[in-house]
Amino acid sequence: MKRLSNYYAHKKRLVEGFEARKEFLSPGSYQFDESMTYIHLDDMEISRKSKELFSQGLHIINFANGGFFVKTAVTKILRFYFNKKLFIDRKTKEADKGTVYLPAGNGKDVKIFDFSQKEVLITYSETEIFQQKLDAYSQFKNWFPIPSILDKDEKRKLIIERYIEYKSSAQWDDYDTKFIINEVFRRYLEYFKEQGSNGTADWVPAFEIAGLLPSDSAFLEEIELGISRELLERPLPMLPVHGDLWSPNILLDKEDSKKIYFIDWEMAGDMYFFYDFFVFMWNEAIVNKNYSFIRYYMEGEYDFYFEHSFELFNLEFDKGRKQEYLNIFFLNMYVRRWLDADDGYMDWIWGEYRKFMEYVISLDVLPDMPRRN
Repeated sequence: MKRLSNYYAHKKRLVEGFEARKEFLSPGSYQFDESMTYIHLDDMEISRKSKELFSQGLHIINFANGGFFVKTAVTKILRFYFNKKLFIDRKTKEADKGTVYLPAGNGKDVKIFDFSQKEVLITYSETEIFQQKLDAYSQFKNWFPIPSILDKDEKRKLIIERYIEYKSSAQWDDYDTKFIINEVFRRYLEYFKEQGSNGTADWVPAFEIAGLLPSDSAFLEEIELGISRELLERPLPMLPVHGDLWSPNILLDKEDSKKIYFIDWEMAGDMYFFYDFFVFMWNEAIVNKNYSFIRYYMEGEYDFYFEHSFELFNLEFDKGRKQEYLNIFFLNMYVRRWLDADDGYMDWIWGEYRKFMEYVISLDVLPDMPRRN
């Protein structure tokens, strides 16, 4: 019942945020999508387009173990209840405005899409996050294609960036996926080449990261047991990276399949140089249930890229320590993402970590040896 109450309260806040930003939206009747994650104009074409673009990677809410019926019934009831209130009544339409209201994962910031003008208006709840967006654009645009910023309002913490007509990750074929992964590695290698040569990276051993974390966590103890003492004490380079890389944050240009764009840099910061490679594999596995990327890593398909990445910092990539590198990433992720999480969420994360690592272990095979049970 508590989870149901929290879910209702969360959706109520979403509607309140929608009401507070009416000035940026076109007049008309609006409704939630089926998962109650975003709000769109009640128009067949807008509904189709938004579903195609935003359905991948949406968070699923479960009210009870095995409670699919409960989740479906509650969602339908709340959609009916809230949709009656979603109407913007203006007699004149001064200019084209947004038709899709998409809250960010942090529950505070919002993206409003204007497909006709090819613009995305982003509203930020905090000046610090707003400034991080601008800083990241300046810092990374030389190595990573980022949608251009068309306008900004520092006082109101607003940014308007160019909307990229993109192919949804749910529609990527095998060629698209391989091209995108190669582009991610290629652009990071160019970035590492610059960062490694100018010596701007900070070198931090994993045990220092562990020292920032709770000392009484069985979850953390499990992660640390997966790292040898030698590797815990070995300094590794930390430098600014994206921090939340996965398929919804990579746009494949619909008009030119040889172009990709990197979006949502608000979580960028100093992390281990391989952080984005692993956060991509992790996000795809636990959210999209796509374990192919971690399988490719364990089976050696990405060895060339990892070897080259390590070499650019005068390090050697040890293929026998792939699991240990993963666990160092998890220590880093704990500091960046999970320190302030509540107990219920952390129990879920721990369960997902165990499933993820069990799968990894099942792939950890020696040449000409059978797979482990």
